[in-house]
Amino acid sequence: MKTLIRILALAGLLLGAASIAFAGPPPPIFTSHALTKPEQFQQLKHGDKIAYVCKQCNSVSVQTIEKGEDAMALCKEGSTVTCPSCSKVYRVVRPGPISKGGQPPELKYVNDKGEECLFIVKLPAEK
Repeated sequence: MKTLIRILALAGLLLGAASIAFAGPPPPIFTSHALTKPEQFQQLKHGDKIAYVCKQCNSVSVQTIEKGEDAMALCKEGSTVTCPSCSKVYRVVRPGPISKGGQPPELKYVNDKGEECLFIVKLPAEK
């Protein structure tokens, strides 16, 4: 009887520890996959899917590229991009000077206060 109680107690402890290990918050979306250079937008073609990740409304909206010009409009400095979920408008900027290697700074989508509020990610092709 003592052996059965010990086995049940051990099983309970193992299940409890396993549930704690998996109960953490979901992994964050990494901005390292964000499209931040015009060359990345030039590679987008008809049918590619992109995701707008809005930090203001905590949403992810998926859209399909219809034309290459649509993709290039998303990276034109000074233009605006509207979040499909919350309809807030963000400006496309390249903050900072050109680096010593001649590379322009990465594109950012900012609000009126200059805070980065949105980024765009290319989604992998469906199989």
